[in-house]
Amino acid sequence: MQKIGNVCLDETYYPGEDLYSDGAVEERLLELAEEYGDGDYHKAIVKEREWAVMYHMAHERGNILSWYPFGEGAKILEVGSGCGAVTGALAAKAGSVTCIDLSKRRSTINALRNQKRDNIKIYVGNFQDIEKGLEKDFDYATLIGVFEYGQGYIGGERPYHEFLSAVMDHIKPGGKLLLAIENKFGLKYWAGCTEDHVGRMFEGIEGYPLADGVRTFTKPELVRILEECGYHDYRFYYPHPDYKIPLAIYSDGHLPKKGGLAGNFCNFDRSRLALMDEGRVFDEILEDGLFGLYANSFFVEIRKGPAKEAQEEVLYAKYSNGRAPKFAIQTHIAKSQAEGRQIYKMAEYGEGKAHISKIAEAAEMLGALWDEKGIFQVNQCRLEGDKVFFEYLNGVTLEEVLDGLLEEKKLAQVMGNIQKAVDSISHAAPTEKFQVTEGFRQVFGEVELPDKAPAVKIADIDMIFSNLLLAGEGKYHVLDYEWTFFFPVPVGFIVYRALHYYLEGASSRGILGEYVREYAKLHPKDGYVGPEAEEEGNGFCEFYQYFGISKELQWVYAEMERNFQKYISGGYVSLSGLYTSMGKAAFPMRGIMQEAERRRMQVYLDMGEGAREEDSYYIDQIFQDHMCCKIPLPKGTKAVSVDPAFSSCIIRDVTLTWEDGSAAEYGTTGLEIDEGCFLFDGTDPKIIIGEIPEGKRQIEVSYKISILEGKTADLLMEKLYVEPEPEPEPEPEPEGIRGRIRRLLNR
Repeated sequence: MQKIGNVCLDETYYPGEDLYSDGAVEERLLELAEEYGDGDYHKAIVKEREWAVMYHMAHERGNILSWYPFGEGAKILEVGSGCGAVTGALAAKAGSVTCIDLSKRRSTINALRNQKRDNIKIYVGNFQDIEKGLEKDFDYATLIGVFEYGQGYIGGERPYHEFLSAVMDHIKPGGKLLLAIENKFGLKYWAGCTEDHVGRMFEGIEGYPLADGVRTFTKPELVRILEECGYHDYRFYYPHPDYKIPLAIYSDGHLPKKGGLAGNFCNFDRSRLALMDEGRVFDEILEDGLFGLYANSFFVEIRKGPAKEAQEEVLYAKYSNGRAPKFAIQTHIAKSQAEGRQIYKMAEYGEGKAHISKIAEAAEMLGALWDEKGIFQVNQCRLEGDKVFFEYLNGVTLEEVLDGLLEEKKLAQVMGNIQKAVDSISHAAPTEKFQVTEGFRQVFGEVELPDKAPAVKIADIDMIFSNLLLAGEGKYHVLDYEWTFFFPVPVGFIVYRALHYYLEGASSRGILGEYVREYAKLHPKDGYVGPEAEEEGNGFCEFYQYFGISKELQWVYAEMERNFQKYISGGYVSLSGLYTSMGKAAFPMRGIMQEAERRRMQVYLDMGEGAREEDSYYIDQIFQDHMCCKIPLPKGTKAVSVDPAFSSCIIRDVTLTWEDGSAAEYGTTGLEIDEGCFLFDGTDPKIIIGEIPEGKRQIEVSYKISILEGKTADLLMEKLYVEPEPEPEPEPEPEGIRGRIRRLLNR
């Protein structure tokens, strides 16, 4: 028996060596567990930028269980506890947690992470050996990412049946087994993600023709195993985007709405193909009632025998824990016999209770503010302990109405409904002249806003269309008002956010940016004169302009939004935020993964501390020969460095322009072989903008690129450096840079 802090490690059944391991990364995980405290592991993730570190140490891994309504003082068995990805989440809710894992190294990491807790015991060894002497009175057992290895754990002809029965044998009557596993038919696998366990495309879908020792299952297959083992009382939940790092938990009692699954990031571990727009495909799946078949993951609650009906059943849970702890919350939809359906928010951490209380305060003050004009009605709420409960309202949101009209291609009606909403937001409450307050600076930063801009003294800035439930006669119920501030905020910014999160929230809505010019001809507006010549084709800019937000204000409001996101994150980098810097590439077709990796552009923003990886992000070029992109420059940007490729290459026709169309000065690490044409003979080419002029907010980078093999680049460089270029021959030569390169190679 070994003790690490308060955690006991029982090695009675340990065979003396770890029979499975991920190799050297586990040694690094052990070092990190010793170096960082439990609350600081996210710092390690940001620093290391490795999928294995994120997978084992991200506190978001606990999302798969922290929503679940465990009984008070529950006795829990965790089979396959590994490095403790969910052990802490269990221990926070349980009376006791008994862990079993085959690896001593992983169990040591688990113990180090949870050493301050006094309700955890870890058995090290094979489950089949340990379970013989294990109690049979557990309230719950968990198999989180473990059941798929049943063949390796148990063996035999029916290993998964036997594994399930063996675990259930240790649960008391009325207790529950909680099982999380990938769906073999999950949409992400059809869309181009590799199978999680073996790293091959379509391996599970094709029935695992090459893999041995691991299996995932479809929903019908899991149901068949459960019922053949005699368990008929089960409930399926659907973690999204998957069970490893779920941001939401759905159920058959509350499925996603159309448009609700537009964002999918599932490939931190490996590069993938992007064979479809998964959000649109999920919309079709939801329309046909097939979500249970194609959800990416399952969470299954399996009850052993009869039990008292639970007082509350959670139908849906959403996490907002990519924020500073004081703002991190969970949103639940639950039902009970006494209350029916209800929706509530609760703080993820103790320091978030003040934020929950403020929501209730906002409801009262907004209600009084909006009462005069009666356009908006506050969704009533009540504060009970550390939860704020909202009235559960049925109906359709403005976002759903707009998306339905878009699907029917009724673009004019979409624009008309948006105009109504913009007018309603603009005139919902009495306004006053905007004045900067200290509270405004703390949230939105130092920004330059027009004098005398109309503002509301109490501002719900989250009046986005998904939060507006149609109430008839041009009125709306405001479903959520979490982000209400008790100081003046320009009305234009609230309108900007509503437009921004609709227009840019799903790819299908981008057509409105193209349609606005045609609509403006039919419905001209005072103050809207259409695009300037240099803005031809910039539909998004025109869209905002049509609704009264000038190009200059778009820059200001975008900066306010960036500062607001920084305020709520409090320096915490969300996992979706990390995706741009450590996520693997998503390529749109087979056979191009290696080449496309070489063509990734990396942009470094120097915020005064040099070009750092944490201030960089990627732009995928795929197989484009002509690269053109606009790089926003947050306030305070000192310099920009652009790596056009991870390969030797030639870039030509290079132009860099500021938002006003003026040319930007730049340098490169390449050899200039013609005007605006550069040769890079290494894997780290750079275009450098060493100084950002005052007031510049965007730079557009354009060039044509040719990727070179290393030998070709070396030969070109040698020829250019060693031999002078010959005088032109009298006979005609191929023109342009291709001809110049051909001459050099033929010397």
